[in-house]
Amino acid sequence: MNTSILEICRRYSSLSEVQIHILQHSEEILQFASDLSRREIQLFVPGKKPQSLVSVAWRTPFSRQSSMAEGVRVGCEIAAYEEPAVWQVLQQGRPLHAGREVQYGKIESLAAYPFADNAGSCIAAVVFFGNVEVSRESLTETAYWALQVPQEIAARDLYRPLTVQEGVVVVDGNGVITYADEMAVGILHLRGHIGGLQGFNIYNAQRDFIGAKRALATAKGYMDEVLFQGAVFTRRVLPLLQHGKVQQIVSLLAERTELHHKEAELLVKTSVIKEIHHRVKNNLQTIAGLLRMQSRRAHNEETKMALNESVQRILSISFIHEILARQDAETVDVAAAAQQLLTLAVRSMAAPERRIETVFRGESLYLSSGRATSVALILNELITNALVHGFGKERSGTLSVSVQAKGEQVEVSVTDTGCGMPPGSDRENPAHLGLEIVRTLIETDLHGQWRIAANMPQGTRVTVRFLRQKEDRDGISHGHC
Repeated sequence: MNTSILEICRRYSSLSEVQIHILQHSEEILQFASDLSRREIQLFVPGKKPQSLVSVAWRTPFSRQSSMAEGVRVGCEIAAYEEPAVWQVLQQGRPLHAGREVQYGKIESLAAYPFADNAGSCIAAVVFFGNVEVSRESLTETAYWALQVPQEIAARDLYRPLTVQEGVVVVDGNGVITYADEMAVGILHLRGHIGGLQGFNIYNAQRDFIGAKRALATAKGYMDEVLFQGAVFTRRVLPLLQHGKVQQIVSLLAERTELHHKEAELLVKTSVIKEIHHRVKNNLQTIAGLLRMQSRRAHNEETKMALNESVQRILSISFIHEILARQDAETVDVAAAAQQLLTLAVRSMAAPERRIETVFRGESLYLSSGRATSVALILNELITNALVHGFGKERSGTLSVSVQAKGEQVEVSVTDTGCGMPPGSDRENPAHLGLEIVRTLIETDLHGQWRIAANMPQGTRVTVRFLRQKEDRDGISHGHC
Protein backbone atom coordinates (compact mmCIF):
# COMPACT_ATOMS: atom_id res chain seq x y z
CA MET A 1 0.00 0.00 0.00
CA ASN A 2 1.01 3.54 -0.57
CA THR A 3 -0.48 4.80 2.69
CA SER A 4 -1.27 2.68 5.74
CA ILE A 5 -4.37 2.73 7.91
CA LEU A 6 -2.18 3.94 10.77
CA GLU A 7 -0.98 7.00 8.85
CA ILE A 8 -4.42 7.96 7.50
CA CYS A 9 -6.18 7.53 10.85
CA ARG A 10 -3.60 9.63 12.70
CA ARG A 11 -3.89 12.39 10.14
CA TYR A 12 -7.61 12.54 9.43
CA SER A 13 -9.63 10.56 12.01
CA SER A 14 -10.93 11.28 15.50
CA LEU A 15 -9.88 7.82 16.79
CA SER A 16 -7.57 7.39 19.76
CA GLU A 17 -4.18 5.68 19.45
CA VAL A 18 -5.57 2.55 21.11
CA GLN A 19 -8.51 2.42 18.68
CA ILE A 20 -6.22 2.98 15.69
CA HIS A 21 -3.99 0.13 16.91
CA ILE A 22 -7.02 -2.20 17.13
CA LEU A 23 -8.19 -1.24 13.64
CA GLN A 24 -4.70 -1.66 12.23
CA HIS A 25 -4.82 -5.40 13.00
CA SER A 26 -7.46 -5.82 10.28
CA GLU A 27 -5.24 -4.34 7.58
CA GLU A 28 -3.39 -7.57 6.75
CA ILE A 29 -6.59 -9.60 6.24
CA LEU A 30 -8.73 -7.09 4.34
CA GLN A 31 -7.67 -8.70 1.06
CA PHE A 32 -8.60 -12.14 2.42
CA ALA A 33 -12.05 -10.85 3.37
CA SER A 34 -12.55 -9.29 -0.06
CA ASP A 35 -11.50 -12.50 -1.82
CA LEU A 36 -13.74 -14.65 0.39
CA SER A 37 -16.83 -12.45 -0.08
CA ARG A 38 -16.11 -11.79 -3.79
CA ARG A 39 -16.99 -8.16 -3.07
CA GLU A 40 -15.10 -4.91 -2.81
CA ILE A 41 -14.42 -3.68 0.71
CA GLN A 42 -14.11 -0.13 1.95
CA LEU A 43 -13.23 0.79 5.53
CA PHE A 44 -14.58 4.06 6.97
CA VAL A 45 -13.79 5.85 10.25
CA PRO A 46 -15.20 9.03 11.78
CA GLY A 47 -13.30 12.15 10.65
CA LYS A 48 -11.86 14.92 12.77
CA LYS A 49 -14.42 17.37 11.41
CA PRO A 50 -17.99 17.05 12.73
CA GLN A 51 -20.35 15.03 10.54
CA SER A 52 -17.51 13.67 8.40
CA LEU A 53 -16.13 10.27 7.36
CA VAL A 54 -12.72 9.15 6.16
CA SER A 55 -12.10 6.18 3.86
CA VAL A 56 -8.96 4.45 5.15
CA ALA A 57 -8.75 1.27 3.02
CA TRP A 58 -10.10 -0.22 -0.20
CA ARG A 59 -9.74 -3.78 -1.49
CA THR A 60 -10.94 -5.52 -4.66
CA PRO A 61 -11.41 -9.33 -4.95
CA PHE A 62 -8.34 -11.21 -6.19
CA SER A 63 -6.56 -7.96 -6.97
CA ARG A 64 -2.94 -7.55 -5.91
CA GLN A 65 -2.83 -3.97 -7.18
CA SER A 66 -5.08 -2.41 -4.55
CA SER A 67 -2.60 0.35 -3.72
CA MET A 68 -3.28 1.97 -7.12
CA ALA A 69 -6.97 2.22 -6.32
CA GLU A 70 -6.27 3.38 -2.80
CA GLY A 71 -4.15 6.25 -4.01
CA VAL A 72 -7.33 7.74 -5.46
CA ARG A 73 -10.02 6.55 -3.06
CA VAL A 74 -8.60 6.60 0.45
CA GLY A 75 -7.42 9.33 2.76
CA CYS A 76 -10.25 11.69 1.74
CA GLU A 77 -12.78 13.30 4.06
CA ILE A 78 -16.40 12.77 3.04
CA ALA A 79 -19.47 14.54 4.37
CA ALA A 80 -21.79 12.24 6.31
CA TYR A 81 -24.74 12.96 3.98
CA GLU A 82 -22.77 11.51 1.04
CA GLU A 83 -22.65 8.06 2.69
CA PRO A 84 -25.80 7.97 4.86
CA ALA A 85 -25.81 4.18 5.33
CA VAL A 86 -22.18 4.20 6.52
CA TRP A 87 -22.81 7.13 8.85
CA GLN A 88 -25.83 5.32 10.34
CA VAL A 89 -23.72 2.23 11.10
CA LEU A 90 -21.06 4.37 12.80
CA GLN A 91 -23.68 6.13 14.90
CA GLN A 92 -25.85 3.15 15.85
CA GLY A 93 -23.31 0.30 15.80
CA ARG A 94 -25.69 -2.06 13.94
CA PRO A 95 -25.35 -3.78 10.55
CA LEU A 96 -27.24 -2.30 7.64
CA HIS A 97 -28.06 -3.62 4.16
CA ALA A 98 -28.93 -1.03 1.55
CA GLY A 99 -28.30 0.08 -2.01
CA ARG A 100 -25.90 2.69 -3.36
CA GLU A 101 -26.12 4.48 -6.70
CA VAL A 102 -22.77 4.03 -8.46
CA GLN A 103 -23.92 5.49 -11.77
CA TYR A 104 -27.04 7.33 -12.78
CA GLY A 105 -29.87 4.84 -12.46
CA LYS A 106 -27.57 1.96 -11.43
CA ILE A 107 -27.96 0.70 -7.87
CA GLU A 108 -25.40 -1.56 -6.27
CA SER A 109 -25.92 -3.76 -3.21
CA LEU A 110 -24.20 -2.59 -0.03
CA ALA A 111 -23.70 -4.34 3.33
CA ALA A 112 -22.17 -2.26 6.15
CA TYR A 113 -21.05 -3.71 9.49
CA PRO A 114 -19.75 -2.08 12.67
CA PHE A 115 -16.15 -2.64 13.76
CA ALA A 116 -15.99 -2.34 17.54
CA ASP A 117 -13.11 -1.77 19.96
CA ASN A 118 -12.57 -3.73 23.17
CA ALA A 119 -15.10 -1.54 25.02
CA GLY A 120 -17.80 -2.25 22.41
CA SER A 121 -17.69 1.22 20.84
CA CYS A 122 -18.04 1.37 17.05
CA ILE A 123 -14.79 2.77 15.67
CA ALA A 124 -15.21 1.92 11.98
CA ALA A 125 -17.66 0.69 9.38
CA VAL A 126 -16.72 -2.23 7.15
CA VAL A 127 -18.59 -1.81 3.89
CA PHE A 128 -18.97 -4.64 1.34
CA PHE A 129 -20.37 -3.54 -2.01
CA GLY A 130 -20.95 -5.06 -5.40
CA ASN A 131 -23.57 -7.54 -6.55
CA VAL A 132 -22.85 -11.26 -6.08
CA GLU A 133 -24.73 -14.47 -6.82
CA VAL A 134 -27.46 -15.27 -4.29
CA SER A 135 -25.60 -18.46 -3.31
CA ARG A 136 -22.56 -16.40 -2.24
CA GLU A 137 -24.36 -13.77 -0.18
CA SER A 138 -23.76 -15.62 3.08
CA LEU A 139 -19.99 -15.30 2.56
CA THR A 140 -20.20 -11.55 3.18
CA GLU A 141 -21.07 -12.03 6.85
CA THR A 142 -18.46 -14.80 7.12
CA ALA A 143 -15.82 -12.42 5.73
CA TYR A 144 -16.91 -9.77 8.25
CA TRP A 145 -16.53 -12.24 11.13
CA ALA A 146 -13.04 -13.08 9.87
CA LEU A 147 -12.11 -9.42 10.27
CA GLN A 148 -13.25 -9.51 13.90
CA VAL A 149 -10.94 -12.38 14.91
CA PRO A 150 -7.88 -11.05 16.81
CA GLN A 151 -4.81 -11.83 14.76
CA GLU A 152 -1.85 -13.64 16.24
CA ILE A 153 1.46 -13.48 14.39
CA ALA A 154 1.63 -17.28 14.15
CA ALA A 155 -1.83 -17.42 12.48
CA ARG A 156 -1.41 -14.66 9.89
CA ASP A 157 -0.46 -17.03 7.08
CA LEU A 158 -3.87 -18.68 7.46
CA TYR A 159 -5.46 -15.41 6.33
CA ARG A 160 -3.29 -14.80 3.29
CA PRO A 161 -5.23 -13.85 0.12
CA LEU A 162 -7.17 -16.61 -1.63
CA THR A 163 -6.34 -18.05 -5.02
CA VAL A 164 -8.88 -18.90 -7.70
CA GLN A 165 -7.90 -22.58 -7.33
CA GLU A 166 -9.14 -22.77 -3.72
CA GLY A 167 -12.61 -24.13 -2.96
CA VAL A 168 -14.53 -22.70 0.00
CA VAL A 169 -16.55 -24.67 2.56
CA VAL A 170 -18.27 -23.03 5.54
CA VAL A 171 -19.38 -25.11 8.52
CA ASP A 172 -21.45 -23.77 11.43
CA GLY A 173 -20.74 -24.34 15.11
CA ASN A 174 -22.83 -27.53 15.09
CA GLY A 175 -20.89 -29.15 12.26
CA VAL A 176 -23.43 -28.46 9.50
CA ILE A 177 -22.15 -27.31 6.12
CA THR A 178 -23.86 -24.00 5.29
CA TYR A 179 -21.94 -23.20 2.12
CA ALA A 180 -19.76 -25.02 -0.41
CA ASP A 181 -18.75 -23.64 -3.80
CA GLU A 182 -18.36 -25.65 -7.01
CA MET A 183 -14.60 -25.99 -6.63
CA ALA A 184 -14.92 -27.52 -3.15
CA VAL A 185 -17.77 -29.82 -4.25
CA GLY A 186 -15.67 -31.12 -7.13
CA ILE A 187 -12.66 -31.78 -4.88
CA LEU A 188 -14.74 -33.66 -2.29
CA HIS A 189 -16.57 -35.69 -4.93
CA LEU A 190 -13.18 -36.85 -6.21
CA ARG A 191 -12.44 -37.95 -2.63
CA GLY A 192 -15.50 -40.18 -2.56
CA HIS A 193 -18.26 -37.98 -1.13
CA ILE A 194 -21.57 -38.72 -2.84
CA GLY A 195 -24.43 -36.23 -2.97
CA GLY A 196 -24.71 -32.59 -2.07
CA LEU A 197 -22.81 -30.77 0.64
CA GLN A 198 -25.21 -28.03 1.73
CA GLY A 199 -26.88 -29.13 4.95
CA PHE A 200 -24.58 -32.14 5.39
CA ASN A 201 -23.38 -32.76 8.98
CA ILE A 202 -19.66 -33.46 9.05
CA TYR A 203 -20.06 -35.76 12.07
CA ASN A 204 -21.95 -38.22 9.83
CA ALA A 205 -18.79 -38.74 7.74
CA GLN A 206 -16.06 -41.17 8.69
CA ARG A 207 -13.22 -39.08 7.26
CA ASP A 208 -12.56 -35.44 8.12
CA PHE A 209 -11.51 -34.22 4.68
CA ILE A 210 -12.79 -30.72 5.35
CA GLY A 211 -10.79 -30.57 8.58
CA ALA A 212 -13.63 -28.93 10.51
CA LYS A 213 -13.92 -31.63 13.19
CA ARG A 214 -10.46 -30.90 14.51
CA ALA A 215 -10.98 -27.12 14.34
CA LEU A 216 -14.32 -27.35 16.19
CA ALA A 217 -12.71 -29.46 18.90
CA THR A 218 -9.63 -27.27 19.40
CA ALA A 219 -10.89 -23.82 18.29
CA LYS A 220 -7.54 -23.43 16.50
CA GLY A 221 -6.77 -23.01 12.83
CA TYR A 222 -4.17 -24.93 10.86
CA MET A 223 -2.81 -25.72 7.39
CA ASP A 224 -1.88 -29.16 6.11
CA GLU A 225 -1.69 -31.46 3.10
CA VAL A 226 -3.86 -34.56 2.71
CA LEU A 227 -2.93 -37.63 0.66
CA PHE A 228 -5.77 -40.01 -0.24
CA GLN A 229 -5.65 -42.83 -2.79
CA GLY A 230 -2.84 -41.19 -4.75
CA ALA A 231 -4.50 -37.77 -4.80
CA VAL A 232 -3.20 -34.73 -2.91
CA PHE A 233 -4.96 -31.60 -1.74
CA THR A 234 -4.14 -28.83 0.70
CA ARG A 235 -6.42 -27.17 3.19
CA ARG A 236 -6.50 -24.04 5.31
CA VAL A 237 -8.92 -24.38 8.20
CA LEU A 238 -9.95 -21.19 10.02
CA PRO A 239 -12.24 -21.13 13.08
CA LEU A 240 -14.18 -17.86 13.48
CA LEU A 241 -14.90 -17.18 17.13
CA GLN A 242 -17.26 -14.89 19.00
CA HIS A 243 -16.80 -14.50 22.75
CA GLY A 244 -14.47 -17.50 22.73
CA LYS A 245 -16.97 -19.83 21.04
CA VAL A 246 -16.61 -21.16 17.48
CA GLN A 247 -19.37 -19.71 15.30
CA GLN A 248 -18.13 -20.91 11.93
CA ILE A 249 -15.33 -22.86 10.32
CA VAL A 250 -13.98 -21.75 6.95
CA SER A 251 -12.11 -24.52 5.11
CA LEU A 252 -10.20 -23.63 1.94
CA LEU A 253 -9.37 -26.66 -0.21
CA ALA A 254 -7.03 -26.82 -3.20
CA GLU A 255 -6.34 -29.74 -5.53
CA ARG A 256 -2.58 -30.26 -5.81
CA THR A 257 -2.19 -33.78 -7.21
CA GLU A 258 -0.66 -32.76 -10.54
CA LEU A 259 1.39 -30.01 -8.93
CA HIS A 260 2.56 -32.45 -6.25
CA HIS A 261 3.76 -34.88 -8.93
CA LYS A 262 5.55 -32.07 -10.79
CA GLU A 263 7.23 -30.95 -7.56
CA ALA A 264 8.35 -34.53 -6.90
CA GLU A 265 9.76 -34.77 -10.44
CA LEU A 266 11.50 -31.42 -9.98
CA LEU A 267 13.09 -32.62 -6.74
CA VAL A 268 14.41 -35.71 -8.54
CA LYS A 269 15.76 -33.58 -11.40
CA THR A 270 17.29 -31.15 -8.93
CA SER A 271 19.03 -33.98 -7.09
CA VAL A 272 20.37 -35.32 -10.38
CA ILE A 273 21.62 -31.87 -11.41
CA LYS A 274 23.31 -31.36 -8.05
CA GLU A 275 24.96 -34.78 -8.35
CA ILE A 276 26.20 -33.86 -11.85
CA HIS A 277 27.71 -30.63 -10.53
CA HIS A 278 29.34 -32.61 -7.72
CA ARG A 279 30.87 -35.13 -10.14
CA VAL A 280 32.04 -32.41 -12.54
CA LYS A 281 33.72 -30.67 -9.60
CA ASN A 282 35.46 -33.91 -8.57
CA ASN A 283 36.61 -34.61 -12.13
CA LEU A 284 37.98 -31.08 -12.53
CA GLN A 285 39.84 -31.35 -9.25
CA THR A 286 41.30 -34.69 -10.40
CA ILE A 287 42.51 -33.04 -13.60
CA ALA A 288 43.97 -30.17 -11.57
CA GLY A 289 45.78 -32.70 -9.39
CA LEU A 290 47.29 -34.41 -12.42
CA LEU A 291 48.49 -31.08 -13.80
CA ARG A 292 50.06 -30.22 -10.44
CA MET A 293 51.98 -33.51 -10.57
CA GLN A 294 53.13 -32.66 -14.09
CA SER A 295 54.14 -29.19 -12.94
CA ARG A 296 56.35 -30.60 -10.19
CA ARG A 297 58.12 -32.82 -12.74
CA ALA A 298 58.71 -29.95 -15.18
CA HIS A 299 62.22 -28.46 -15.29
CA ASN A 300 61.39 -25.41 -17.39
CA GLU A 301 60.05 -22.43 -15.36
CA GLU A 302 57.90 -21.25 -18.24
CA THR A 303 56.29 -24.68 -18.48
CA LYS A 304 55.70 -24.76 -14.72
CA MET A 305 54.06 -21.35 -14.85
CA ALA A 306 51.79 -22.37 -17.75
CA LEU A 307 50.73 -25.54 -15.92
CA ASN A 308 50.06 -23.67 -12.67
CA GLU A 309 47.95 -21.09 -14.48
CA SER A 310 45.96 -23.91 -16.10
CA VAL A 311 45.42 -25.50 -12.69
CA GLN A 312 44.07 -22.20 -11.37
CA ARG A 313 41.68 -21.87 -14.34
CA ILE A 314 40.35 -25.38 -13.82
CA LEU A 315 39.91 -24.80 -10.10
CA SER A 316 37.93 -21.60 -10.70
CA ILE A 317 35.44 -23.56 -12.84
CA SER A 318 35.41 -26.35 -10.24
CA PHE A 319 34.63 -23.77 -7.57
CA ILE A 320 31.40 -22.69 -9.35
CA HIS A 321 30.28 -26.32 -9.71
CA GLU A 322 30.97 -26.83 -6.00
CA ILE A 323 28.64 -23.92 -5.18
CA LEU A 324 25.92 -25.30 -7.48
CA ALA A 325 26.26 -28.76 -5.93
CA ARG A 326 25.49 -27.30 -2.49
CA GLN A 327 22.40 -25.25 -3.34
CA ASP A 328 18.95 -25.67 -4.87
CA ALA A 329 19.10 -23.00 -7.57
CA GLU A 330 20.85 -22.54 -10.89
CA THR A 331 21.94 -19.03 -10.01
CA VAL A 332 25.15 -18.11 -8.20
CA ASP A 333 25.93 -15.19 -5.92
CA VAL A 334 28.95 -13.92 -7.87
CA ALA A 335 29.89 -11.44 -5.16
CA ALA A 336 30.31 -14.21 -2.59
CA ALA A 337 32.08 -16.40 -5.16
CA ALA A 338 34.44 -13.55 -6.12
CA GLN A 339 35.39 -12.93 -2.51
CA GLN A 340 36.25 -16.61 -2.01
CA LEU A 341 38.15 -16.76 -5.32
CA LEU A 342 40.26 -13.77 -4.28
CA THR A 343 41.18 -15.41 -0.98
CA LEU A 344 41.94 -18.80 -2.57
CA ALA A 345 44.01 -17.33 -5.42
CA VAL A 346 46.20 -15.22 -3.14
CA ARG A 347 46.69 -18.13 -0.77
CA SER A 348 47.73 -20.53 -3.55
CA MET A 349 49.71 -18.25 -5.88
CA ALA A 350 51.34 -15.51 -3.79
CA ALA A 351 54.80 -16.40 -2.53
CA PRO A 352 55.04 -16.67 1.29
CA GLU A 353 57.53 -13.81 1.52
CA ARG A 354 55.15 -11.40 -0.22
CA ARG A 355 52.75 -9.33 1.85
CA ILE A 356 49.70 -8.97 -0.38
CA GLU A 357 46.75 -7.22 1.28
CA THR A 358 43.33 -8.06 -0.22
CA VAL A 359 40.29 -5.79 -0.28
CA PHE A 360 36.82 -6.86 -1.45
CA ARG A 361 33.78 -4.67 -2.08
CA GLY A 362 30.38 -5.93 -3.13
CA GLU A 363 26.92 -7.10 -2.14
CA SER A 364 24.92 -10.18 -3.15
CA LEU A 365 24.45 -10.33 -6.90
CA TYR A 366 23.00 -13.43 -8.60
CA LEU A 367 23.80 -14.56 -12.13
CA SER A 368 22.94 -17.72 -14.03
CA SER A 369 25.42 -20.56 -13.57
CA GLY A 370 26.87 -20.19 -17.09
CA ARG A 371 27.47 -16.46 -16.79
CA ALA A 372 28.77 -16.87 -13.23
CA THR A 373 31.32 -19.37 -14.53
CA SER A 374 32.47 -16.83 -17.13
CA VAL A 375 32.81 -14.16 -14.43
CA ALA A 376 34.76 -16.58 -12.24
CA LEU A 377 37.18 -17.34 -15.09
CA ILE A 378 37.60 -13.64 -15.84
CA LEU A 379 38.31 -12.88 -12.18
CA ASN A 380 40.71 -15.78 -11.95
CA GLU A 381 42.68 -14.51 -14.95
CA LEU A 382 42.77 -10.92 -13.73
CA ILE A 383 43.73 -11.90 -10.17
CA THR A 384 46.39 -14.32 -11.45
CA ASN A 385 47.74 -11.69 -13.84
CA ALA A 386 48.00 -9.18 -10.99
CA LEU A 387 49.76 -11.66 -8.70
CA VAL A 388 52.19 -13.04 -11.29
CA HIS A 389 52.91 -9.96 -13.38
CA GLY A 390 51.72 -6.96 -11.37
CA PHE A 391 53.58 -8.03 -8.22
CA GLY A 392 56.27 -9.93 -10.06
CA LYS A 393 59.09 -7.92 -8.56
CA GLU A 394 57.26 -6.45 -5.58
CA ARG A 395 57.13 -7.90 -2.09
CA SER A 396 54.06 -6.04 -0.91
CA GLY A 397 50.98 -4.32 -2.23
CA THR A 398 47.18 -4.26 -2.29
CA LEU A 399 44.91 -6.30 -4.53
CA SER A 400 41.26 -5.16 -4.65
CA VAL A 401 38.20 -6.79 -6.22
CA SER A 402 34.81 -5.10 -6.58
CA VAL A 403 31.49 -6.59 -7.77
CA GLN A 404 28.59 -4.16 -8.00
CA ALA A 405 25.20 -3.81 -9.66
CA LYS A 406 24.59 -0.42 -11.22
CA GLY A 407 21.00 -0.48 -12.39
CA GLU A 408 20.71 -3.19 -15.02
CA GLN A 409 24.48 -3.26 -15.47
CA VAL A 410 27.08 -5.30 -13.56
CA GLU A 411 30.52 -3.84 -12.94
CA VAL A 412 33.45 -6.04 -11.93
CA SER A 413 36.86 -4.53 -11.29
CA VAL A 414 40.29 -5.81 -10.24
CA THR A 415 42.83 -3.24 -9.03
CA ASP A 416 46.44 -3.74 -7.94
CA THR A 417 49.22 -1.49 -6.71
CA GLY A 418 51.88 -3.39 -8.62
CA CYS A 419 54.31 -2.34 -11.33
CA GLY A 420 51.66 -1.58 -13.96
CA MET A 421 51.10 -2.93 -17.47
CA PRO A 422 54.07 -3.28 -19.88
CA PRO A 423 54.38 -0.49 -22.47
CA GLY A 424 52.17 -1.07 -25.50
CA SER A 425 49.75 -3.44 -23.73
CA ASP A 426 46.05 -2.82 -24.13
CA ARG A 427 42.87 -4.78 -24.44
CA GLU A 428 43.18 -5.07 -28.21
CA ASN A 429 46.75 -6.37 -28.00
CA PRO A 430 46.93 -8.47 -24.81
CA ALA A 431 50.40 -9.09 -23.51
CA HIS A 432 49.46 -12.46 -21.97
CA LEU A 433 47.28 -15.46 -22.83
CA GLY A 434 45.19 -14.74 -19.70
CA LEU A 435 44.10 -11.37 -21.05
CA GLU A 436 43.24 -12.95 -24.39
CA ILE A 437 40.98 -15.36 -22.50
CA VAL A 438 39.45 -12.42 -20.60
CA ARG A 439 38.66 -10.57 -23.82
CA THR A 440 37.05 -13.63 -25.41
CA LEU A 441 34.86 -14.34 -22.35
CA ILE A 442 33.73 -10.72 -22.03
CA GLU A 443 32.90 -10.20 -25.67
CA THR A 444 31.53 -13.66 -26.50
CA ASP A 445 29.89 -14.93 -23.31
CA LEU A 446 28.89 -11.74 -21.48
CA HIS A 447 28.52 -9.42 -24.50
CA GLY A 448 30.13 -6.75 -22.37
CA GLN A 449 32.95 -4.23 -22.46
CA TRP A 450 36.19 -3.86 -20.55
CA ARG A 451 38.90 -1.30 -19.95
CA ILE A 452 42.50 -1.43 -18.75
CA ALA A 453 43.80 1.73 -17.12
CA ALA A 454 46.58 2.88 -14.83
CA ASN A 455 45.80 2.89 -11.14
CA MET A 456 46.90 5.96 -9.26
CA PRO A 457 49.49 6.39 -7.90
CA GLN A 458 50.69 3.02 -9.25
CA GLY A 459 49.44 -0.27 -10.56
CA THR A 460 46.66 -1.34 -12.90
CA ARG A 461 42.88 -1.27 -12.85
CA VAL A 462 40.74 -3.51 -15.09
CA THR A 463 37.01 -2.79 -15.27
CA VAL A 464 34.43 -5.14 -16.83
CA ARG A 465 30.83 -4.08 -17.53
CA PHE A 466 27.94 -6.14 -18.87
CA LEU A 467 24.13 -6.20 -18.73
CA ARG A 468 22.14 -8.56 -16.53
CA GLN A 469 19.82 -10.87 -18.46
CA LYS A 470 16.50 -12.56 -17.71
CA GLU A 471 18.10 -15.88 -16.82
CA ASP A 472 20.19 -14.13 -14.15
CA ARG A 473 16.98 -13.40 -12.23
CA ASP A 474 14.94 -16.49 -13.05
CA GLY A 475 17.20 -19.23 -11.74
CA ILE A 476 15.53 -22.59 -11.12
CA SER A 477 14.49 -22.67 -7.48
CA HIS A 478 14.39 -25.65 -5.35
CA GLY A 479 12.20 -26.58 -2.59
CA HIS A 480 -15.29 -37.74 2.29
CA CYS A 481 -16.15 -34.78 4.59
